[in-house]
Amino acid sequence: MTQKSENSENSENSENSENLDISKKEHFHWSKKKIFMAIAFMIIVIISIVVLLLTILDKTFLFKIFRDLFIIPLLDIGFWAVFIFLLLMVFQSLIAPIPSELVLLSGAMIFGFWGGAILGIIGSMLSAAITYYVSNKGGRAILEATGEKIIFADRMVALMDEWIESWGFWAIIVGRAVPVIMFDPVSYAAGLSNIKPKQYYIATFIGSIPRAIFYAYLGFLLLDGRDPNVIGTMNPAEFEEMSGKFNTIFFVIFGVLVFMLVFANILSYVREKRNEHNE
Repeated sequence: MTQKSENSENSENSENSENLDISKKEHFHWSKKKIFMAIAFMIIVIISIVVLLLTILDKTFLFKIFRDLFIIPLLDIGFWAVFIFLLLMVFQSLIAPIPSELVLLSGAMIFGFWGGAILGIIGSMLSAAITYYVSNKGGRAILEATGEKIIFADRMVALMDEWIESWGFWAIIVGRAVPVIMFDPVSYAAGLSNIKPKQYYIATFIGSIPRAIFYAYLGFLLLDGRDPNVIGTMNPAEFEEMSGKFNTIFFVIFGVLVFMLVFANILSYVREKRNEHNE
């Protein structure tokens, strides 16, 4: 009797665990909104990869885009340049490989040091809100549906959740305030984590202030006190020199991002193996 009862209990436990596993797998459901946001998220990823490849293949591509489509047009439209600048900051945030840091220093070239810094803070808040929403509604849906298949992404989300849970408010402030940490990936990562929106926005505002001031000053230095209109009249040598400076800033920032991603996954892998060994 005892053996039969134990066997029946074991079978019930196994059935219950199977039911739990099934319920976990069936817990996620694609809604129309989630499908739309997931598609938007994937389009952003594809565009980002294309822009990154073009930047690597053509060393003048990045600065040429900023000069011809951003800096010179804004210098020509006067008052409305403020609103266009803010809209472009939001657009930029949806093309991740073009870092907001380059937009911030370009703002200083157009509006001067203080104008660039103030508009940089406002634009950072707008772009942070958009990227957080897209990532939270679209990126999280993709990872919840395929997280077990995408180990790299699954580890990153788990680490981000743990980081936010441990440091919360300060985690976002540090991610914003440190100049060499890319602004937009922090927004996307926060959207994939479980941070509360109010906490995210307040921390983003505080961290964006020193960041905007730093890049406004850097952009001011790039012009070396010259009139902003000189950007449109650069000779080939000057244009190539400025392109090199833009690329240097871009690849330093992007390199730090890649290092952080690789380091985080190595750390997560080591911890997983250690836990398996202890068990």
